[in-house]
Amino acid sequence: MLLVPFIPSPYEVAEEMLRCVEAGEDDIVVDLGSGDGRLISLAKEKFHVSEAIGVEIERKLCHESKNDKVEVICGDIIYIADFLLRRATVVTVYLSSRANEIVERMILDSGNKRLKIVSHDFEFKKLKLINTRIVKAKGLLGTTSHTIFCYTI
Repeated sequence: MLLVPFIPSPYEVAEEMLRCVEAGEDDIVVDLGSGDGRLISLAKEKFHVSEAIGVEIERKLCHESKNDKVEVICGDIIYIADFLLRRATVVTVYLSSRANEIVERMILDSGNKRLKIVSHDFEFKKLKLINTRIVKAKGLLGTTSHTIFCYTI
């Protein structure tokens, strides 16, 4: 089981994450640890992606984030992500360093060479870094700086 606390990405960060990988109408976006669903909803509504799928382990968040435009799967990404990683063209994460190690192995094992991956604040070590962006966003603690890492296989 992979547990990471729910800390939502500010909307400005979620938008920049999708911009960084140039998400568009031909993409299938999979958000691992989708929380309240803001990133997948944004992907569908503003970036007009083909499909937006979230995976969330916390049942309450999972049920609250469901709507008719996106799909949310309630469960542990360790058991669900394999199938989704083979279908996806974009994978987004805001997890932790340890969780990213596990996800990175899953991404590499998926064999999906067309994947674009974006991580909020936590790096991957074996994926090909294509871009890093800093986004400043207002939150409960004032204006904070967020790092976005964009990768390919």
